[in-house]
Amino acid sequence: MSCWIHLGIEPTRDLQAIRLAYRNLLPRHHPETDPQGFQALREAYEAALQQARSDTPEQAANAPAATAEASRAAFSALLDDSRRRFDPRSWQHFIDGLEALPVEQLSMLSTELLAQVLAAGPLAHACLRLLAQRLGWAEQLLRLEFELAREADQLLQRIEQDDPFDTSLLNEWPPSAQLETLWYCRTLQYLYENRPLFEFREFVQHHSCLPLPADERFLQRLLVQFSQAGIGCETLHLICRERHASAPQDLDWRYLLARQSSALGHEALAYEHWLALWREARHPQAAGWLLKWCAQRQPQHLPLLIQAFDLADAPTRWPQDLEDPTPEYGSPSQRPETLVRWQQAAHRELGPLADAFVRWRLDGDELPLLPWLLTDDSDSLVPLYQQAWILHRGDIALLQQLLDRPAPADPLDALIVEAFQAQARQHLRWLQQSPLLPVLQAFLASRAAEPQLPPRLAAAGVVRDMALRWLERLRPYTAEQLQRLEPAFALKQRSGPLRTTYLQARLAAAGRTLEPSVPGQTAWDWQRHTLLTLTLLDQPERCLEVLPADCWDRLQLPPDHPLHALQQLLRATQGRSRGLLAWLDDRDPLQNLLAQCLLDPAQALEAERLLGNERLFACYRGHRQALADDPIGEMLLCAVLYHDPGLSDEQRGIVLRTLSSFTSEDAWFAPFRDGLLRGRASRPPGTVLQDLGCTAENCQAVLDTLAGLVKDESLGVPHTKVLRILQRAKDDPANGLGVRLTMSALLAWCERLLLRRAEAKAVAPWAFWRLGSRLGRGQFLLQTLVVLLGSGYLLLELRQWVPAAILLFGGTASLCLRRLHDMGQGAPMLLLWLALTFMAPFAPLALAIMPGEPLPNRFGMPPGSTDRQGLAAGLQAVLRRLNGWRPTAAVRPAPH
Repeated sequence: MSCWIHLGIEPTRDLQAIRLAYRNLLPRHHPETDPQGFQALREAYEAALQQARSDTPEQAANAPAATAEASRAAFSALLDDSRRRFDPRSWQHFIDGLEALPVEQLSMLSTELLAQVLAAGPLAHACLRLLAQRLGWAEQLLRLEFELAREADQLLQRIEQDDPFDTSLLNEWPPSAQLETLWYCRTLQYLYENRPLFEFREFVQHHSCLPLPADERFLQRLLVQFSQAGIGCETLHLICRERHASAPQDLDWRYLLARQSSALGHEALAYEHWLALWREARHPQAAGWLLKWCAQRQPQHLPLLIQAFDLADAPTRWPQDLEDPTPEYGSPSQRPETLVRWQQAAHRELGPLADAFVRWRLDGDELPLLPWLLTDDSDSLVPLYQQAWILHRGDIALLQQLLDRPAPADPLDALIVEAFQAQARQHLRWLQQSPLLPVLQAFLASRAAEPQLPPRLAAAGVVRDMALRWLERLRPYTAEQLQRLEPAFALKQRSGPLRTTYLQARLAAAGRTLEPSVPGQTAWDWQRHTLLTLTLLDQPERCLEVLPADCWDRLQLPPDHPLHALQQLLRATQGRSRGLLAWLDDRDPLQNLLAQCLLDPAQALEAERLLGNERLFACYRGHRQALADDPIGEMLLCAVLYHDPGLSDEQRGIVLRTLSSFTSEDAWFAPFRDGLLRGRASRPPGTVLQDLGCTAENCQAVLDTLAGLVKDESLGVPHTKVLRILQRAKDDPANGLGVRLTMSALLAWCERLLLRRAEAKAVAPWAFWRLGSRLGRGQFLLQTLVVLLGSGYLLLELRQWVPAAILLFGGTASLCLRRLHDMGQGAPMLLLWLALTFMAPFAPLALAIMPGEPLPNRFGMPPGSTDRQGLAAGLQAVLRRLNGWRPTAAVRPAPH
């Protein structure tokens, strides 16, 4: 077989091609596994070399004898010559000289050259790659000793990396400068690629004075590395400016210029270019730099900028199939880095408005943001925050208005508005083109009595979550639509933005909807007024605490808005929740719902007017656990509510079952509980009351008043003295909560009876024949004088004994009885008083000194009163005035 056929090549005089063919076939015929094949291959290789050399007899004759020793000397000279040591062309010339060596000598020389290279110090990787490829060091690792093979493998891995610059540029440099520059540049490259950037910066910042080669690619790479590491250099900055000026559209040079400007502290120039990088290419590092700059320079803009950078890529198509996941990708959401930025912003002092917005984006608490949503402040920040709120809560009309906003003059504000408009376009596209929209519209517009959601929408999953996000938008609904949405999506169990939709449903169930029925009302006014209304229903006390007092004066509501009547009331109370409960009108659906939210024991006791027992019953049922520490007070409260005829039979039945559920093994308990059920109970022992936290005086006052009201409701209203005791006990925080609520229930019952009495027409003071009326002290003295003068005239002048006696005794009895009525006494006290008159004839004149009751009693209104004006502010206000109670300063609204 021909040697050329064995090697698999055409006959040639190219020694390099012959050697390459031999090396390619050598792994197939290893001397240990295939000695015969290796021997045949070796013979074919030597024969091919001999034929190739014999074909050039002139060259062979003229060429000097090449020996391995000469090659060793040539390589040593190459390494020692600083002009050729780093020059790839010189190395290639040396490699070409190795072609004359026989294979046996070349194989032995390869190992020697490898050891010499390993001991030679820094060399150009390009030069070493040429030598390694020619000598096949990678294929000879298995034939080397372990340590040498390990070092050779490491060398081969190192030289795979390119040199930092063209090493031939070092040919004319001194050896020390060559070595130091090459080491420095390689160290820079290693630190940049394999270590954190702060180590790279620390290494660069060490003072050094080194020459650098004039390699354009190297200098540009150094510029990139320094810029990425945040190392400023005026020379590099100048280069960046020149390159950017020559190519303004090149974003890479703009980016490097921005990095260099930032590192050198050229803030204005850096701000300009980072801003341009975001607006032109949404560069991620531009967002990071602008956020950092904003946190330091304009912290109140930071949340706006975070929101502006939360811009996702919209899908290119919108399929009509709910099963397709594309609509989910296009639905509004937050990027992961945005959540991290909100967390970082929460730890900064940004100002009230910015802090409120950050808290809202983190935990969904919208209430602190409400005062700024209601204001019409022309400050540039407030409208921007309102626009940011619209992105998350506004419906199609408001998002469309957001697109029509003109760009501000300030570059940062312009960037924010542009980003908001881009997000608004995405939201509008989702709201208008999502396949979910026609499904929800068909459900809301269905004429079926009980329309059903499609199974894909009714089942928990991605589609239902998208529907809930659609419902988070604040929009008007009809009462019928809300009635369908509430059970279909379990809105009562939802929190966050969906809570407002549930509150709309509650208000609609009470008879009021929030549809924009007022002509000329803008979509923005409807949104914020609706948010205020629903927030007030959800968290009334906190809402009134957050809103400034003048908010209710500045608020412009149409007369038919559900909040309009409540606004007038809140103006009078200066927007405070304390005491508001008593002034709410149950006939107004919004105020009725608000009263249900405010109804707790603290509000009931702090109210400026006494609450009706219907509200006290609701308060007791909703907060019964608050009375757990006052069992005797709870029993007394249940007894009063049970006997009050103003409650419905159902309510009284609930209280009866509660009162009957109290049990105790003490001897006094059963008679006491049974007595409460009858309305005539005996007071428990004083030691028992003391142990239960109730005073004997308060307990006895409750039992006596309750017994009087149960025996004769119309005549059982106690005297003012007793009412003052009840009021004093109600206002005393040292008493148990149950006892105080019991006092409030008794006073409310008495107030209702007194107001009923006050509706009767007052009797003229000269109507002496109206024995059931009341007479004041002044009229008593005047009419007594008339009786005395008239009887004296009849007796002395006319000698009419009988008429004089009738006038004297009858008139005196009538005057005394009517005067005693004013003091709350009846006929028995008159008999006692007349008996006293026989012993002290002038005793009746003492009635002119004793004061009457200032309140209506069972005998009518106080003398001189012609209407209910005395109780216009309520029984509680009168009793507190009589008791000398001093409340905190408050403005009392006009009565309904």
